[in-house]
Amino acid sequence: MTTMLRASSRDERRREVRRSRFRRTSNPNDPLNRLIGVFAVIAIVGATFVAFLIDLQIMRPERYREVGESQRAGVRSLEAYRGKVEDRNGFVLASSTQGHNLIVDPSQVESPAVTAELLAPLLGMNSIEVLDYLVGDGPEDRYEMLATNIDDSVETALLELRGRPETAELTGGLYLQPSERRIYPADQLAKPIVGRVDTGNEGIYGVEAQFDEAMIGIPGEEQFERGRFGSISGGQWDVTPGAAGYDVVLTIDHRIQYVVEEALLQHCEETGAKGLTAVLSDPATSEILAMASVDRDDEGCLIPRHNMALTEQFEPGSVLKPISIAAAVEDLGFTSATSIEVPPSISIGGHSFRDDPTHPAAPYSMANILSDSMNVGTIKVAQQVGPGRLHDYLTRFGFGSLTGVGAKGEESGLVRPVDEWRGSDAGSIPIGQGITVTAAQLAAAYNVFANDGVYQPLSLVRGLRSPDGDFFPPPSVPGKPALRPETAAEVTNMLVGVVGGGTGKSAQIDRYTVAGKTGTAWKVFEDTNGVTGYGQDGNRRYVATFAGYVPAHNPRLSMVIVVDEPQQGWAASTVAAPVFSDVALYALRILGVPPDDGSVDPGARVKAEPAASQANPELDSDGAEVVPVGDAMAPDDGAQPSLGQDEPDLATDGP
Repeated sequence: MTTMLRASSRDERRREVRRSRFRRTSNPNDPLNRLIGVFAVIAIVGATFVAFLIDLQIMRPERYREVGESQRAGVRSLEAYRGKVEDRNGFVLASSTQGHNLIVDPSQVESPAVTAELLAPLLGMNSIEVLDYLVGDGPEDRYEMLATNIDDSVETALLELRGRPETAELTGGLYLQPSERRIYPADQLAKPIVGRVDTGNEGIYGVEAQFDEAMIGIPGEEQFERGRFGSISGGQWDVTPGAAGYDVVLTIDHRIQYVVEEALLQHCEETGAKGLTAVLSDPATSEILAMASVDRDDEGCLIPRHNMALTEQFEPGSVLKPISIAAAVEDLGFTSATSIEVPPSISIGGHSFRDDPTHPAAPYSMANILSDSMNVGTIKVAQQVGPGRLHDYLTRFGFGSLTGVGAKGEESGLVRPVDEWRGSDAGSIPIGQGITVTAAQLAAAYNVFANDGVYQPLSLVRGLRSPDGDFFPPPSVPGKPALRPETAAEVTNMLVGVVGGGTGKSAQIDRYTVAGKTGTAWKVFEDTNGVTGYGQDGNRRYVATFAGYVPAHNPRLSMVIVVDEPQQGWAASTVAAPVFSDVALYALRILGVPPDDGSVDPGARVKAEPAASQANPELDSDGAEVVPVGDAMAPDDGAQPSLGQDEPDLATDGP
């Protein structure tokens, strides 16, 4: 028993020792201990707060200031409308007005599929495409641009849907966002000149692209203070108004432009032509009064977006012959009455050039050579001038160079240096083959004859007008003398004879004296056998041109008409000259140009031989009937052939 008691006492002492080892050092109920804990928490929080203040005030104060200001300050962008495009009389061809974009918050659209079916026909989209916008990219997507610059009719239809009880819920999440809308009051009028903008109101072609930077303006800005529930009443508010873009004032007259476009569209349908181009200008200033293009697609004739007068190059044919005649008058002292011996044909570089067989070998005057559009006669004149001087005159008249319009994409044509002439070039270039030009270049060239021999670059823009009304004309470009005034007058007299009794009779205008020249050239094309050339008899393609001015001795209007691949008729005398007559009559009335009561007696033309003066004056072509031609399509050195010919009826024989 005694042993058991001792063992129990010993175990009890051991348990007491263990308890003492794990006994708390402090009493949690002790107030002092609780106070120490509170102070410890305060010290930790205080240290954190001090560290934050140090970071806020010393280490990174700018960052936190910016964050605060961004939360308090609100900014709205203010539209700066794009400048207008006007014609010379102030008629607006392009302007900007307030429009709306249609945006959607996908999270607020309750029935996307039904709403998509409702909106698709209004927006001209398919319902699946609309549904993609209405669903968005997930629950976080709160903004989708459904359509930009919607039409007024679409906006009205949307508001009507929102006002109907049965469709109001389906328009939830749809919002109209103010935007700038570009409008063209005259629709397609002068479209290739004016151009168009994309959905972001940036110019993509025409004047809209050429002067994009000047026209876009500078957006304004509204700054305001905001709180949790919107703007703060009486808070700071600053507005920087937007600066509108500059207006562009063109040289064209919208009335004349309309007449020209309608005439070209009508003529395109009547002749089945591939395309037509016209350039009308003031000969004294070379300001373009109208510049129109008509193209054909599978659906018919239309106004294209590209300006064919500046971008389409072609071989002009006989319309280039006055350059050789002018060079002879200027350098050799020739006059309209000067006669030279003209054989029936002439061989140049292995190719034979010939004229209408009704023109026998005889002396012919310069006036007769030009009025009857004689190939051999023109080549003989060019031989006396010389290739080097002829090339110099071609460049004086602006061929091979840009016209000065400054439009993007303008072509300069091709006038090869004399040392690159080969084969029959010395014969073909004087009569308008082996050289390429644009309609605009021809317009500037004929203005030389109408402007006392001075070459003046064409202009399409009169100037820019600032939002304050200040007008800034383009830098003045002085004209360059290309001919003596006496030479220009002598050539004008001969061109009057062309219209009075030569190949240009269809360009006559009652009570007005017209000076001008026809040109009908073969086109180079690839046939069904993959052969590139001018084709063969019965398989030709033509470009018919008429260039002239009126009144001939006090010019107020010059014009170039180009008809590409006419199917009903092919000669310039029948498909180009009549367009000149019709359009010029309207344009002269619009410009208020009084008649000069001019008339030309065809019998007054100077002929060196009586027989020559009776040479078939009523030919339907530009001076000759269609005659068989030899096969001269293979070039001497593999280069593109340049077959000499006046009008297509006056072609070359093979070597």
